[in-house]
Amino acid sequence: MSETLALRPYQRETIDAVQAAWADGMQRPAVVLATGMGKTVVFSRMAAEHVAAEGTRVVILVHRDELADQTMNKLKQTEPGLFVGKVKAAADNIAADVMVCSVQTLAREKRLHRLLDSQEKCGKVGLVVVDECHHAAAESYRNILAALGCYSGMPGTKAVGFTATLARGDGQGLGGVWEDAVFTRSPLWAMSRGFLVDVKSRLIDVDTLHLGDVKRSRGDYTASSLGDAMMEAGGPQIIAKVLEEHAADRRSPIVFTPTVEVARATAEALPDAAYVHGGTPREERLSIYRRFRTGEVRTLVNCMVLTEGADFPFSDCAVIARPTKSEPLFIQMVGRVLRPSPATGKSDALVLILAGEGGSLCTLVDLEPGFEGKVADGETLADAYEREESRKDETVPAGSLRFELKHRDIDLFKASAAYSWLRTRGGVQFIPLGDNGEILLWPSRGEAEKWDVAYAPPRGTWERLHTGLDLGIAMAWAETEATDRSSLNMTRTAAWRKKPASPKILGLLRYAGQQVPDGIRMGLASDLFAVTIASRKLDRFLPRS
Repeated sequence: MSETLALRPYQRETIDAVQAAWADGMQRPAVVLATGMGKTVVFSRMAAEHVAAEGTRVVILVHRDELADQTMNKLKQTEPGLFVGKVKAAADNIAADVMVCSVQTLAREKRLHRLLDSQEKCGKVGLVVVDECHHAAAESYRNILAALGCYSGMPGTKAVGFTATLARGDGQGLGGVWEDAVFTRSPLWAMSRGFLVDVKSRLIDVDTLHLGDVKRSRGDYTASSLGDAMMEAGGPQIIAKVLEEHAADRRSPIVFTPTVEVARATAEALPDAAYVHGGTPREERLSIYRRFRTGEVRTLVNCMVLTEGADFPFSDCAVIARPTKSEPLFIQMVGRVLRPSPATGKSDALVLILAGEGGSLCTLVDLEPGFEGKVADGETLADAYEREESRKDETVPAGSLRFELKHRDIDLFKASAAYSWLRTRGGVQFIPLGDNGEILLWPSRGEAEKWDVAYAPPRGTWERLHTGLDLGIAMAWAETEATDRSSLNMTRTAAWRKKPASPKILGLLRYAGQQVPDGIRMGLASDLFAVTIASRKLDRFLPRS
């Protein structure tokens, strides 16, 4: 079984760019990756490589306590060989090689000094990774970074920040923390490669919502004043009507509200809905999340606890009932519904933005840096970009973002950079290994939206190699295993795939009852035969409906 996860090319490029910045003397570079592009996978590998190469330890700072558990889970999925510990509330594993630390915990002087003192016995901290690093201008972050030596100049403690947006909603500058964004990939770039789904929106005018009267602080509407205005406008009932009129065909909407009062009232106005907020007990919150994943809860209403770190790839609709002027907050909210979900057939996402009189709001245009056009109601972001660019220039240069969007494939499996993923007639996703069987993805036992990576040899019993993984990580492990086990180069660009089909493979296809097109190439012929064999072999284990 493979022990090292294969990264996507851009993930490797991210690490290389950060390491080059450090080599050039930059102590605190930053990385901007659109939500859903696997920044946790990137900094997990970065941490593993640092421990192996430098022999010093790593601190990963997360914005909230609940994000520590999510980061720990991803670290274990992607780098199972690392000694990982958690420093959060009662958890205090300060002896680990990689410590996932809550900023809320390390902001307490006693806890910070315990971690600092641990360096004498357990080893120096040589790298600090900051997740959601647009928060790092806050005094609590700066104090922690300074205490760990991240402002002492090179060769001091290295630092790196990861975010989907390097702007702060309160307008406070980040230049004093992060020296430069050394690697950036935008949402449109990710959509063009199939790593995110395209998105369209509708702006819903609410006549009774008077945003001009809502108090503001640090450039955005205050949550309490906006909540009062939303309740006075009949917001919960309006949200229910908007979902009925515009999102009846959507599987799993998420609603963002400014206050707990609005969240509670909205959940009560909707059928099959539940709400969560910062004060919801952990076990109750996890139970609601499980019911949302299984479909028992159709609509998940929240008061600002799902803006960062939440992972519900099947969710295909966001209702922004917390109108905002903050670009970072808007990007985080919309990002919750942009992840692909082949398991549910999700092809795009819908964002419904509640707007009132007397205020300006963020819209889909704010997702893409430098895009100056407009996105019409019902138009997708990618289509709007292509329309605006075609208005400027009718030519579409090969390799340009516009070219990639025009020829994009929304299927994450087909967008894989390395392998030609195939699907059995029953829907099982697999990579053929020539004469060595198949690597396949199978739903995890008792865990919705989690996947196992299994190896099916030509004969005999399957072997589950990796279990309980998120889809993107499961795919990466599957491709890693395929590289190790294949008897032939099975990547999508292998030279043999372009040759004419051999008489042997044509004969096998005809014997199996397949219609064989004239002039078929070896790659397509091999895929057709692999699907025939795998369907007979794997589909009999699928649950019968």
